[in-house]
Amino acid sequence: MNILNSFEIENELFYYYDLKKVFSIYESLRNLPISLKILLEENLRKATSDEEIEYIIDTFLTRKNSFINFYPSRMITQDFTILPSLIDLASLREKVKDTPEKIDKINPKLTVDLLFDYDLEHYCLSENIKSQIEKNKDKYKFIKWSQTNFSNFRVIPPGSGICHQLNLEYLSTIIHLEQKDGKNYLFPETVLGSNSNSSITNSLGVLSYSVGGIDTQLSLLGYPIKFKLPKVLGVNIKGKLRKGLTSSDLVLYLKFRLKEHGINKQIVEFLGDGLSELTLEDRSYLSNMATKYGAISFYFPIEDKTLLYFTNTKNSNEFSKLIKRYLKNQELFFENKELSFDETIEINLDELEPIIFDYKDIENKVRIKELDNLYITKEGITLKDTSIVLASINTCTMVSNPYLLIHAGLVAKKAYELGLKANENIKKVLIIKSHIVKSYLTKLDLLKYFEYLGFDIIGNECDTIYLLDERIEEEIRKYNLNVVSISSGNRHLKEKIHPLIKSSYLMSPSLLIVYTLGQTIKSNIIKEMKSCEFWPNNDLVIEYLDKLDFKFYKEIYNNIFLGDISWQNIQIFKSKTFDWDENSIDIKQSNFINSVEDENNQIENAAILALLGDNIETKYISPQGQISLYSEAGNYLEQKGIKSFDYNTFESRCGNFEIMSRGMFDNVSLKNKIISKEGGFTKDFEKDEIVSIYELAQRFKQRQRPLVLFAGENFGIGEEIEWSIKGIKELGIRAIIAKSFDKKYKSDLHCLGILALEFTENEDINILALKGDELIDIYLDERIKTNSLYNLIISSNRGIIDTKLNNSIDESNYKNNSNLSSLLNDLIAK
Repeated sequence: MNILNSFEIENELFYYYDLKKVFSIYESLRNLPISLKILLEENLRKATSDEEIEYIIDTFLTRKNSFINFYPSRMITQDFTILPSLIDLASLREKVKDTPEKIDKINPKLTVDLLFDYDLEHYCLSENIKSQIEKNKDKYKFIKWSQTNFSNFRVIPPGSGICHQLNLEYLSTIIHLEQKDGKNYLFPETVLGSNSNSSITNSLGVLSYSVGGIDTQLSLLGYPIKFKLPKVLGVNIKGKLRKGLTSSDLVLYLKFRLKEHGINKQIVEFLGDGLSELTLEDRSYLSNMATKYGAISFYFPIEDKTLLYFTNTKNSNEFSKLIKRYLKNQELFFENKELSFDETIEINLDELEPIIFDYKDIENKVRIKELDNLYITKEGITLKDTSIVLASINTCTMVSNPYLLIHAGLVAKKAYELGLKANENIKKVLIIKSHIVKSYLTKLDLLKYFEYLGFDIIGNECDTIYLLDERIEEEIRKYNLNVVSISSGNRHLKEKIHPLIKSSYLMSPSLLIVYTLGQTIKSNIIKEMKSCEFWPNNDLVIEYLDKLDFKFYKEIYNNIFLGDISWQNIQIFKSKTFDWDENSIDIKQSNFINSVEDENNQIENAAILALLGDNIETKYISPQGQISLYSEAGNYLEQKGIKSFDYNTFESRCGNFEIMSRGMFDNVSLKNKIISKEGGFTKDFEKDEIVSIYELAQRFKQRQRPLVLFAGENFGIGEEIEWSIKGIKELGIRAIIAKSFDKKYKSDLHCLGILALEFTENEDINILALKGDELIDIYLDERIKTNSLYNLIISSNRGIIDTKLNNSIDESNYKNNSNLSSLLNDLIAK
């Protein structure tokens, strides 16, 4: 099917893969939700045969639960999460350093943006950018070398602001422009993220998908992410917000309704006349919550408001015209037409009331009038039950919205004009994490009114801001008071709240400002607010918004890739291969690359590393958290001269495979049925000795014997973690035999050439009465096939068991019947 087309704008020709040509043949596809049209376009664009095109068309026509591919044009990753994958690429270059033409081919195959999530000016424990760089100098040196030597890899240095704003305000382009054979090709920008923050681009009409595990590295190598065609829930927003409400109330209500409805791996796409009530910042907050609520994405289609935001923040009106022309041609521009959603829900804005959430039950909203019914049973000198002692506005996500903060600033300004003072018993904090937020609040002369009310203006919510005045703490303790904290935008407040504060509420920033003028959470705020005409009308807020000169976006981001003087002073060795420092604790050449060659499928005379039970989560497999004293990883660090107070966490040491492999299965909650001792231990039957799982793995490497691991049901459930897969390979485990696996984890094991085999229906480790001293033989075909049975021979001095194992992985998850080992070898061979 030839769907290539072109159009001319400003005397320049652009080519694109025309969906209208597809719709002219298959009319019903015209009614697909816009998010699915984006997936349809990229699957057709990447199709390599008529058979594949036929499969794609049939999948989207019938909307059946078949596998499709996700082809991101860009990847966004944060801090050091991508470090292991970059080290693998650098190690690949090392392997072919004598063949220069191969070195130049080893690069990320899509655009990768690495953002360091540090704040404006203030850091916990008085750390600054210079000390951060010094503390992590080996990692930063490697990252800067990667930035210089890998194509398609961009780094925004520390101190540039947080990833949420940077992604929206600077990085996202909405459509991707690619030059090929001297021609300009356009297609929708799609984003892959290594954490949930990437979903924020859905607010800009950029479809994103968050992944973990081994998928990040597969994408770096240019391979698509495979998932089943998702269902799409349409959220139809109608009506307009009444006076006394802000878009913050709408966002909180939408969050409540979507949680109430229940979402399971769906795309949530918004529509309706009321969509215009949501600013881009409102949308970004909602989009950032998608994975938390079980959705693939909360997708907001592109409309004029989207393009206005893009034009203002990018200062690129000409590119906005190109975007609109392309989207109109593709029927991807939002025009509120009736589309074919799998299901829809309706939200009427006329029915909304101001929203407050109780942090003790964060999924349920609280009516303001309900707070008037709270009991006061204890009183102190200046405080009593229901007294507010902490108020914090965090501009990290939802309340970065200029409308909301300007609205709140105008409420504070009104308090100043009326001569009202905030309650001195309340500690008040405004956390500004974006250069943009601070800039526009200052330019509009509103920041001073927050300061007038006693708000401390800081750059990061380090734990110290939640410390209360000693007098307040003493009074709370003495009278055992049930005091209150209120917050806007900080959904992590519950984790950091002062232990003396028993009640916490989430609300809009403007409502929070008004509450700081009162004494307790029982105040009938709505009545007081209306009587004093506190609430600025919409026209006044728009008047202030119109004063913003969006040129300051360009000023702030003009040298964003340059970094500060500390980043500029990092010296790197000019070479296409990295200058590995053998003494570095943080950066070590990948051992994984040295063992990527495909191994013989037959497993003979293997030993059992451990016998594990049901529901083994990836957090029990992968090393996580603080490195413990006397652990294998701790002993390694001690040998390198690192003392316990500098061990740090496994996450911070993820660039050193020696440390990460030593932490595999090192979890105090792990129970190995071979021994009674809990934690990451097992038994060396040859020496009749209890040792760590890591130690036994090393002994069997020296004995040149393969290892297998047995488990119960649901092995590998939980969060996708890269090292929960890579670490299995590092230990030398050739096969994991379980009653059942998490489907994604099983697929990832295969990507590293590790067999994930399942017992037949009537067998498990308990029925087979395994002890752990048995010898294991697994006989496989030369080419591993799905849904095939293989022979398992278990030998011990108690006899021989001959049984069957099932390889039940779905054919479509075989990643082109290849694994990461062979993909890496292919990269070298090309």
